[in-house]
Amino acid sequence: MAFTESEAKVLGALASLDPPHALTVRQLCRTTRLPETSVHRALLRLSRTGLAMSTRQGPAGWHCTDRGRLAITRPVYRDYAGVRP
Repeated sequence: MAFTESEAKVLGALASLDPPHALTVRQLCRTTRLPETSVHRALLRLSRTGLAMSTRQGPAGWHCTDRGRLAITRPVYRDYAGVRP
């Protein structure tokens, strides 16, 4: 699956968390410098493909799945893999 730039930025931000934890849409907007609509669209596609998941507790948070961490390490996405919040 090829990612759009927005998807790569969002997945890179989620995958770079150490230790892994969830980020809200607002936190992802700040981290990636993308508008909220772009972040929502990226999260929707990433969740449909099993690369990101939302939390069911508290404010809606998002985290990267193991499959998502593996996908963002492909050489073509190297520039996005180290995005830090």
